[in-house]
Amino acid sequence: MLPYLQILVRVENDGSLHALGAFSTKDKLKAYQNASGLKDNQIRLDFYNGPFDNDTKVIYAGHRRWNMDRFQLGGYFRSENEAWNSVTQEGYVSVLRIDTTYEAEQSLEREALELYAQLQKRWRLSSYEELIAREGLEKARANITLRFYEDALESFRPKNNRDLRAMYALILVMIALPVAIFLYMQSAPDYGENVPSVKWLPDTASNISFYRSKQVQVYEFTMDIESFRKWAQSMSLSIRRLSSQEIISRYKAYIPNEVPDTQASTSNDLEMEALREWQSSISAKIETGLIAKGQGDELALYDSKKKIVYFEHLIGF
Repeated sequence: MLPYLQILVRVENDGSLHALGAFSTKDKLKAYQNASGLKDNQIRLDFYNGPFDNDTKVIYAGHRRWNMDRFQLGGYFRSENEAWNSVTQEGYVSVLRIDTTYEAEQSLEREALELYAQLQKRWRLSSYEELIAREGLEKARANITLRFYEDALESFRPKNNRDLRAMYALILVMIALPVAIFLYMQSAPDYGENVPSVKWLPDTASNISFYRSKQVQVYEFTMDIESFRKWAQSMSLSIRRLSSQEIISRYKAYIPNEVPDTQASTSNDLEMEALREWQSSISAKIETGLIAKGQGDELALYDSKKKIVYFEHLIGF
């Protein structure tokens, strides 16, 4: 157990105090002072009472602004949160590594500043010069070193391959989400009634009513017989004259809310009549005209009396 730690404090020209490190023996403190070139009149010694475990590696010093631009020590703490609670909004926190060396501190500071310079360009952070102008040299250096201490040194970029994979997965999700929404909208059923024209039928088609989904393609439209022949041939449909009555489903069989509300009827006769009318509206009976079939179960009927084309293609049924 360590009964107390000896703190090396540098006295700045304006009288501000800046804690540099914590040491378990006076010899280690003196070695740091000599390596840094600090004279006895440039430092102050302080103590932080324990007891501390021998494996304690770091304590924190809280610095708060006072007397215009000067900083004083607000105390020493075992956690960063405690240190921040001791300083004002204008203050800062220093990391005091126990029994560190001057060379190790200089190396860590250089690494932190180099990484900050890289991330400053990537994330458009304030430049080091701007931080110094705004906060002063010691506060700027202490904040950067604290910010990048140990694992937090890479806080602005992934630390390992797992983090990289997580970042790539997030980017892929962000890219895929609008695509998935678009594909979902594209796959949702589409229907309309008495539409003048659509892009998937020739210009000779008019008064178009339809229901289209991945499984169901049912529509009807007005067209002259010669245009029907050309359209059927373009669809690779085999055409012949009707020899008997044909029945085909209409788009109304699939459009939502087309089922009659028989519960509102007042008698069984009215219910049956409404049901018969609905059943008649969802199919068409063609006696005179043309029939065209495809290899994929496509069926098209041309009613020569009404000049209406009825088309049906049920996929996967």
